[in-house]
Amino acid sequence: SIYRSSVAKDTNDLRRNLNLYIVTQDENGFLERTNQTLKKNLRHWLNDLRMVADSLDIYDANILNVGIFFDIILNKGANKTTALSEIRKELFSELTLVSPQIGEPFSIGEVERILNASPLVNRVNSIKVVNKDGSGYSDVRYSMQANVSPDGGLIYLPQNFIWEIKREKDITGRIQ
Repeated sequence: SIYRSSVAKDTNDLRRNLNLYIVTQDENGFLERTNQTLKKNLRHWLNDLRMVADSLDIYDANILNVGIFFDIILNKGANKTTALSEIRKELFSELTLVSPQIGEPFSIGEVERILNASPLVNRVNSIKVVNKDGSGYSDVRYSMQANVSPDGGLIYLPQNFIWEIKREKDITGRIQ
């Protein structure tokens, strides 16, 4: 079934076309492209419901697998040997608690808020968000650094992108 969807007006089309972006999940809960059978069934169902003048195209949303690298200073008394795994687990569970919508920006500010709320963290020096690639990841590439908001709190994504942190190990860091 369809997991997330988003509709956007196609600004390049003279017919006032609408673009429907969809994404599904696999059996492990990871985002994946929608199969052709589901798209065909959706097109048939929507065709019966649309107005005569409506024009609708169905596309896969681009899945952007992201990783996070943070540089932090621990509070005095925090155990350096277990801190990284504890912080990684906390960040992963908080950021994957609610899946993003298609076109929703990635919030660096939210990552910073979670880190600052941790009793282990004294100060956050930096946060870097990167594309994850290789086996098991999407082949979508996106320039994160070129699309950071002026205040540095968000990474803007196109209306047909959805981000995903696939695994806990995609979050790494340097602890001082």
